[in-house]
Amino acid sequence: MDIEAIGTVVSDFTDPEDLHIACEQGIKFELVSRILLKEHLAGGLDGLSEFSHVWIIYHLNKADKTEIRTLPGPASVQGLSEVGVFASRSQYRPNHIALRLVRLLGIYENVIEVQGLDAIDGSPVLDIKPFVKGFDYPENPKTADWYGWLDNENR
Repeated sequence: MDIEAIGTVVSDFTDPEDLHIACEQGIKFELVSRILLKEHLAGGLDGLSEFSHVWIIYHLNKADKTEIRTLPGPASVQGLSEVGVFASRSQYRPNHIALRLVRLLGIYENVIEVQGLDAIDGSPVLDIKPFVKGFDYPENPKTADWYGWLDNENR
């Protein structure tokens, strides 16, 4: 399988360890960053500005390990039990691929400005997709009890 990055993240964060704050804050994470899309792909952004939120799929290129079992939250949350990596949002996944829903702030030629992206500077972006309520927001979603700490933090 060959996947080529479509762009690169420009962020104030350079060390993945510093992004624990994004996990702790969940949807309240407000870091503004940019995605520099390859210039020849800029036409693919036409119409994207009509959306308030977009999904960013990117490569965790600095993740240095893989965990099959992990804690589903930051070390600051006490009492969590390990779960399988696929039941978590851990960066230490077998393929080191991440998905994040972010607020779209603006598009300027081949530059996309977003809020809430938990990616470090230089992270390769693999794809961008608009958030579409009819596809991405199911009725009565269920979340595992172990993510209750995040719900409580973000109310």
